[in-house]
Amino acid sequence: MGLFRKKAPEPQPRDVILPAGEDAYVEVVGESFYQDALLAIAGPKTDASCRKRKWAQLVREPQNEYDSNAVAVYIDGRKTGHLCREDAGEYAVILDEVWASYRLNCFCGAEINGGWLKVDAAGRTVDEGSFGVVLELAEPDELLGEHTLEELSPQDLAAGPPPHRG
Repeated sequence: MGLFRKKAPEPQPRDVILPAGEDAYVEVVGESFYQDALLAIAGPKTDASCRKRKWAQLVREPQNEYDSNAVAVYIDGRKTGHLCREDAGEYAVILDEVWASYRLNCFCGAEINGGWLKVDAAGRTVDEGSFGVVLELAEPDELLGEHTLEELSPQDLAAGPPPHRG
């Protein structure tokens, strides 16, 4: 074997869908800090509450100053919140393992909701709701059991997730 061996190329990241469990919904926290991003994604506030289905990417933030297990939630490339501290501690282990072993970016179904705006006849705001985000994601202990990860293509990302099963 020669001195100048070719190094094997690093695996390139791909996008995969984390499985959703039966009636498994994970609340996102901190959306109040990301209302501008959610408004850009969901569109303008209207009389009715928004219910928009999207793909959410779960991104580890080990350098987060508040929680080394932090998991940020990105939708359409914009940060929209985080998993709560308890959930982040459990999902961080899975996300780290999936990245270390397979170099996979993890996505799951998400719903942006809220964002209503009620105005009176004079055009004054009388009631306004903030946007929130809920993830369709299996419990950590059942995530990688019998489930397999499905590859997510750019076309899938553009089309958005299927409707809620619940």
